[in-house]
Amino acid sequence: MTELISMHKNAKDDFFVLLTKRMAEKGDFPAFSQSVQHLDELMQDENKNIAAIASAILSDFTLTQKVIRLANSAMYSGMGGEITTITQAAVVLGLDAIAHIALSIRFIDMLSTAAPDSVEAREELAKAILAGDITRIIVTKSNMVNGEEAVVCALLHHLGRIMLVFYFPEEWSQIQKIVRNDQASEDSVTLEVMGVTTNEISQEIARNWRLPKRIANSMASSATFDETSMPGSADWLKIMANFARDTASMLADNSSREDLKHFVSNYSESLLISNEDIMDAIDLAQRMAPELAVKPESEKNPGKPNDSCERLAVSVQDFSAALTQGIDFNSGLSMVLETIYASMGFNRVVTFFRDSGMFKAKVGFGNRMPEALPMLIFPEAYATDVFHLSMVNKADVFIQDITSSKSASSIPAWLREALPDVDAFILLPLVFNGRAVGLIYADWRIGAAGTVEPSELSSMGMLRDYLMQALVKRK
Repeated sequence: MTELISMHKNAKDDFFVLLTKRMAEKGDFPAFSQSVQHLDELMQDENKNIAAIASAILSDFTLTQKVIRLANSAMYSGMGGEITTITQAAVVLGLDAIAHIALSIRFIDMLSTAAPDSVEAREELAKAILAGDITRIIVTKSNMVNGEEAVVCALLHHLGRIMLVFYFPEEWSQIQKIVRNDQASEDSVTLEVMGVTTNEISQEIARNWRLPKRIANSMASSATFDETSMPGSADWLKIMANFARDTASMLADNSSREDLKHFVSNYSESLLISNEDIMDAIDLAQRMAPELAVKPESEKNPGKPNDSCERLAVSVQDFSAALTQGIDFNSGLSMVLETIYASMGFNRVVTFFRDSGMFKAKVGFGNRMPEALPMLIFPEAYATDVFHLSMVNKADVFIQDITSSKSASSIPAWLREALPDVDAFILLPLVFNGRAVGLIYADWRIGAAGTVEPSELSSMGMLRDYLMQALVKRK
């Protein structure tokens, strides 16, 4: 038998003290736990809305692009047309689905950037991603309500193993060597070497991160195919997560097709999904691996895209269709702001509305949002600045350089103080019953400013006009 060298013979408390220390030094996973908690808080809010969820996702440009790409992938191709914004994705797929898609992508990104450069780390990352993909395809094909929650559960089910391979790579290599040589149980060997099981690690992390109960429950490695629960229930999520983990491991070990079919048949009844549908999902996950792989993206909004005019034109058509289908004003506002923000590569976009004698920023996407919103406020009483001039004249405005002598006198001091990085901006007044009730503001930061073509300003104006039609319908 392989000689067993335990580096953690003390109580499991000692292991968790060391794990916490190493996690604090690296800092990656605590940041992810904050993302989980923030999105979960938004989802639990009875007054949750698309703008809040979209804003949380849009704060990360890279995440935004990946969510939109995944929403347009083959597995969602039957959901209804091309998806170009987070808001549109939320309308089509649902708020819960988008929030959980964002969480799963953020988790994979975290693993990809933080993983040590080792064969073991790459293998564990690949298995976690494959388990998530298998789960995503199964719940999508089954038209399961809030099925994306199951994907997050499948990914986080690997957390105990990932913690070991990331923070205890030498011990993890030792564990795998003993398992291979002695045909021993991984759990028993892990307990001997580390003084704790991977399941205990997962559960402790779930408690420390205050993960939602349904996700924490699914991380337990205790579910078997002898259990049966309704799809989407907490117990079903746990069974699905265990099944996806074991399936990914079998595929990684190149198990035979017959062994895989036999394994699937054992779980089929417990999951209340046919053998054929499960096998189809597994096959599709393997074929789609390149499509869903993590791809490098710029970490910051790169400025105005080359196809901004085309993007805006498509968005005008999309919003016109959404208006015909009865989109509500709040969802429409989120969609318009996001469209302008993404299509023009703005640094931020903000909406001001009249409120108790003031114009106050209410919704914003981009840099320093939403923390800057409380500072964006100005009196309704007329002043000779570009904001009041735009609203009084109901005129769309583009200021290309706020430092130029021509523009300087019309730029209000509160804007310079609240947003010192602004170089250029546009204003689109929101007119209702012949009176400006607010405006849309969008800017480029210093060093990234571009020009606004007449056709682009016209398209943004049309989006604004359609939005106000949604307000009229609400009234």
